Formats: sequence, C-alpha cells, structure tokens
Amino acid sequence: MENFVTDAINIKTYPLSEHDNIVLMFSKQGLIKCVAKGVKKPKSKLGARMQLLVANKLLVKKGKNLDTVCQAQALNTFNKLRHDFDKLTYGMYLGELVSVFCRENLNSEGIYDIFYKTLENISEANSKEKILLHVLKFQLKFMQILGYGLELNRCMVCGHELEGDVLLSIDEGGVLCKECSHKYINKINVPLKIREFLTEIGKRELEEETKYDSLINEKVGITCFNLLKKYIGKRTNITIKTAKVLEEQFI
Repeated sequence: MENFVTDAINIKTYPLSEHDNIVLMFSKQGLIKCVAKGVKKPKSKLGARMQLLVANKLLVKKGKNLDTVCQAQALNTFNKLRHDFDKLTYGMYLGELVSVFCRENLNSEGIYDIFYKTLENISEANSKEKILLHVLKFQLKFMQILGYGLELNRCMVCGHELEGDVLLSIDEGGVLCKECSHKYINKINVPLKIREFLTEIGKRELEEETKYDSLINEKVGITCFNLLKKYIGKRTNITIKTAKVLEEQFI
C-alpha cells in the first residue's frame, strides 16, 4: 500500500488490542484514523507521541480499512497544556469540536492551523482569562471557516444595522432588531459591550492583539464562552461531551 507523510494532532484514542491503539487525528487533509502498533509497550517509540493533543509529523501506511503509523516525529507536545486541568479540558473541547464538525478528507489546512496555534496559545497562557480568550478566538474563527459565522451587527431578518444591547437568535445565528425578534423563541440577550468584544476579536487573526486582550476578565470570558457554546451546539445534533464537563466543573 502507498505511504504518505502528514502533520496531525492526536484527538482521541481507542483500544484495539493488548498492545495497539487506534488514534483519531486531525491533519491538514482532515480527520484520519490510524493504528498505532505496540504503542502500549513500555519501550514503544510511539508511546509518548501518540498521547492526546500532541502534534506529530507522521509517516503513514495506507490500509484497506485503517491506516498505520510507521513513524512519528513530535512537532509540539504542548507540554504546559497537559499539566494544567483547565488547559487540558479546554484543549479537549476544541479537539472534540474538530472531530464533530470536520469529516474525513475535508481540505482542512486552515482549521488545522488555527487548532495548532490555539493549543500553543492555551499551553502558554498564564491565567484563566487568557485561556478563555484563546478559546473564544478559536470558536469564532472555526465557525467562520465552516460557514457558520455569527452576524453581530445587522438584524438577520431585515438587515438593519443595530445599536446598543441586542437579542441573538441561536437558531438563526445572528442578532435581531426588536421588531423582528418576536418571531423567534430561542434568543439570548447580548449587551453592547459583549457584542463589541466578540466583533473585535472575531475579525482579527489569532495572533493579532486587540484592546480587549488585556481587559478581558473571567466573568466576560465565561459569558461569551457559554453564548458561543450554545450557538455551536445548535449547529450539530451530536452532543459535545466536554462542553458539559466544562459547564459542570468550571462555569
């Protein structure tokens, strides 16, 4: 079978046999499932490299049903992420979003890049506020790439530009004016400051700093995370399990 080389981030592992695991990874070509042979053996060369949320350059052998990892060179272990429970759980949340929304063989280079960069940023974050900021930036950019970007400035129904506090339709994915809002049930009140914050960070690249990077506090971060979590959850019929964990443990 043909071999190929790719960069990929480990998202989830499944036991296959006494010594082998199946590893679900996200690459620039989309989701791939590979057998990691002998990974459970104490002296396995793949062992540490097949851990959750490690980025590797892989040599993969194509198979009829499952591919096999032949070689793995660690590109980034995001080491500080795995030694902090908050960081690890938010990283797992992002990995689950990627696994739910990105099907196999999707041309996913843009998503891979923001996933990698966000894990790197979360790993280096020095506070809960910074962790949340990087997660929020990912949520907004991820939805934009998938075509689910939020409309935060104009009414989704009539197109009028809005001022002040607004109502956000979770089902429609955008804000509503007072005249149009009565047609919808599933709505969230969004204060002007929150809307300005999400608008500003949503239009920037991940590495760009905004005036809000130094102003964000945990309350604002959690409010925005909950809002985006609800919106993202409505875009799929699959339960995001780590979102529930975050809700119960941290929020």
